[in-house]
Amino acid sequence: MAVPLEYIYLIYTIILAMILVVVVPKEMIRQLAVYAIIFGALTNIILVIIATQLLDLGGHLNFMPFGVAGIPFFPPIAWTVYFIMFMYFLPEQKPWNYVFTLTASLYAVFFANVLVNIELFYSNYGRFIVPLLLYGSWHFTVMLVYQRFFLHKSVY
Repeated sequence: MAVPLEYIYLIYTIILAMILVVVVPKEMIRQLAVYAIIFGALTNIILVIIATQLLDLGGHLNFMPFGVAGIPFFPPIAWTVYFIMFMYFLPEQKPWNYVFTLTASLYAVFFANVLVNIELFYSNYGRFIVPLLLYGSWHFTVMLVYQRFFLHKSVY
């Protein structure tokens, strides 16, 4: 039995959240949640608006009824969960933080291509270079800002 396309984002978000609860201590989830909401959900919404409305780079498909104004509900939640794990596992030492960030960026490009293949996402300008520039700049910015300003600090 095939899963309807509009449920894939929901299923992925639930699976990612279950992995988060298993691998990241609850206290760290609380500490990193605020940063992950900013770096993940808010940044994702801004990037979706820029990529779809201003630059016509690509966008989400087949997410209704789980979205509004061209923005699906579940990817921002998934990006929040993802960035909690990203910051939790991010090595502090150079060059490992750069290797980790590059690997995470490549994972995002790979996953975006999976979404293109199953018709949940479309890309108007290639499937590797432009996505790598987008996800790479996003991940490296998060890594640099997080390690420079927020590592070893708590919002609570």
